[in-house]
Amino acid sequence: MPPGQRPTARSTRARQEDDGGPAPQRTLRDAPAREARAQEPPRQAAPQRFEAESKLSGTETRILEFEARWWRASGAKTQAIADELELTPERYYQQLARLIDHPEAAAEQPAVVRRLRAARDARRAAR
Repeated sequence: MPPGQRPTARSTRARQEDDGGPAPQRTLRDAPAREARAQEPPRQAAPQRFEAESKLSGTETRILEFEARWWRASGAKTQAIADELELTPERYYQQLARLIDHPEAAAEQPAVVRRLRAARDARRAAR
């Protein structure tokens, strides 16, 4: 367990099952219930509700995640843009400027989008 992390409050039985340990033993009292379940027709799975998939492309998602990181020097960030995203810095910032107005971007990374919008608004107000 990593330092500073608390152990979870799971039961020993669940931990043994997850770790491949011995499975809990079944008793004779469980037999009638198992037989009854075996005779029942299989239940249909409840319809699963999936969240609407993001309309952002993979590149746009990677740009938002990249911008969420903290950079001490702009040179390191410029080099990382080229290495990790395989974009020129100019193209990166063009896509980022367009992306912060995208509603799905605000839903996916709200803090990053708010910070970038505030910086843009402050630059506009200074002109």
